[in-house]
Amino acid sequence: MTQETTEARKSSASAANLQQSKLRPFKVASVEKTDAPDGSDGQDWYRYVLDSGRSTISGQRRGSRKDVLAYASQCAEQLNARGLTGQSIWSPRGRKPANATNNG
Repeated sequence: MTQETTEARKSSASAANLQQSKLRPFKVASVEKTDAPDGSDGQDWYRYVLDSGRSTISGQRRGSRKDVLAYASQCAEQLNARGLTGQSIWSPRGRKPANATNNG
């Protein structure tokens, strides 16, 4: 094996390790009963927390605990998919509408 091939493998392994260390998937950390937000009605409100170790996202949603847990899990999955692909389902980038004109 040549030194060039060995260096390429080391570089590739280092890049993979760096990528893995950056990937900290979001997980549902908690779902707990809470009061309704100001201006909202109802008693079946829950606060959910998504955590990745580096970031924390919290939100409130009305529904059963089971429904809120399912919603929070779906949010975590979508955030993780976005992190892996660099694409957002909410804000696609690099695409222009078919009827867009270039005024520049």
